[in-house]
Amino acid sequence: MSLSKGYLATLKGRKVTFQVVNSFPDIKVQFVDSFPDYKVKVSTNPSFCTETIKIQIVTSFPDVKLQKVSSFGDFEVYFK
Repeated sequence: MSLSKGYLATLKGRKVTFQVVNSFPDIKVQFVDSFPDYKVKVSTNPSFCTETIKIQIVTSFPDVKLQKVSSFGDFEVYFK
């Protein structure tokens, strides 16, 4: 399953689990400090997660750029 940046727009206001993998990800993610595609709030509790997405963290050629924030994120993620 391959996801796009547009799919993450459907997650606004929801809580999902990001499972970090080294191969065969659903989407490639780069974490940035400025100019992100989406801002995510990192959670320490997996409760109320609606789905699991396999991500690969990359430093170049990402499918989507995310910024970790402490409040007012587009959606909330729990890292597995």
